[in-house]
Amino acid sequence: MTTFLKKRNVPTMSLEWLRSPWSIFVSVVLGVYIGTSLPPVAEAIAPIGTLYLGLLKMCVLPILLSAISNSIGRLMQSHDAKQYVQRILIVFPTAMLGMSTLAVVIAILTGPGRNLSTATLESLGGLVNQSSIDLEMSLTGPIPVEESGTNIASFLINMVPENIFLALSEGQTLKVLIFAIVFGISLGLIKGSNTEPLFNILDSIYGAFNQVIAWLTYLLPFGLCSLLAVQLSKIGLDVLLSMVSFVVVTLGIFAAVYVMSTIIISWRAQRSLLAVLKAQKDPTILALATTSSLACLPAAIASLHEDLNFDRQTTDLVTPLSITLCRFGSIIYFAAATVFVMQLYQKPLDLGTLIIVIIGSVFAGMATSGVTGILTLTMLGLVLDPLKLPLDAVLVLFVAIDPIINPFRTLSIVQTGMATTAMIADLHTEPQTAAAPSNHVMGS
Repeated sequence: MTTFLKKRNVPTMSLEWLRSPWSIFVSVVLGVYIGTSLPPVAEAIAPIGTLYLGLLKMCVLPILLSAISNSIGRLMQSHDAKQYVQRILIVFPTAMLGMSTLAVVIAILTGPGRNLSTATLESLGGLVNQSSIDLEMSLTGPIPVEESGTNIASFLINMVPENIFLALSEGQTLKVLIFAIVFGISLGLIKGSNTEPLFNILDSIYGAFNQVIAWLTYLLPFGLCSLLAVQLSKIGLDVLLSMVSFVVVTLGIFAAVYVMSTIIISWRAQRSLLAVLKAQKDPTILALATTSSLACLPAAIASLHEDLNFDRQTTDLVTPLSITLCRFGSIIYFAAATVFVMQLYQKPLDLGTLIIVIIGSVFAGMATSGVTGILTLTMLGLVLDPLKLPLDAVLVLFVAIDPIINPFRTLSIVQTGMATTAMIADLHTEPQTAAAPSNHVMGS
């Protein structure tokens, strides 16, 4: 019997090395080498990374829909609903405004756009002039200055899905999130026990797609190598050198936010910093490798609930909300980028301008929910337009360095979202009382 069990465990044990840190390290080194030295090879293996990222994203919407609807429904039927809603309404706005203010203050103090050399300014100007015709057309089309006052209103109106099936098929994450919230609230307000089978179905969907995510972790080294090689093959050395001050300041802000978030999680989880860093390994690696915060969502939830012992019901509810809606990394980036552009154009910074930058960056960051690529960066117009600064003259600069910034911006979205969840969720402190009445709310 023992021999039989050992034989059954052989395939699993033989694949565990794919999930080890050494395997990840080798894939990173190989990806860096291919991306910097062998661009044709990077282009050839690009479909591997695209396929891996597609498989991860395939699981996101089912997990999002089932987790949010189930968690809100269970929460509405519990006695703690009012408490958690109050926490969300306090923590979310405070955290977003705090992150925006922090980025603005650091960017003002470090001054990445001040006192640039003539050679650097010429390099930046040349990069703008080298931008493609298609890019220039996209810049001058969708973001005219005259419509600056309607952008936020349009964003709020477009949050509501007219057709949920269309939103699902097109991957409109924010609309799916709004539907899941409304559906979960209505489901939770239905009295009686006839909703329990639907809760069980949603719970099963959530567990099934989490199992798929667990299988995909074995393919992470291959996807990581491909994605990293493709990104590095697109970075030009001249662009990096001319924007080096802004890149260094921005990455420094992201690093500071990562450390702050880790300390907050450590405090709330009552764990050591080393234990928290170990628990955050999977979402951190996924964020840097995939540059997709949604692809990191299952790993972030598992890290908070399974590794750090936060309450599952609250974790399932708050983590998708904070990562999908708050978009802390984008808020931080837009705040720092706006200050950089203001310094580049030598625009004075007074109290009114400061308020516009801080609040505008929050709305611009929230507007990036469900948006990828160059469309993410165009949301910078929500902040620049009220300041009468030209988006079309500087956007190409941010597009050029985005392969460097994007992984760390994604990591900041995920990490700060996890810290926000930790501020709201309680620790699960009843593992030994399985018969307690409250445990039926949402089983683990």
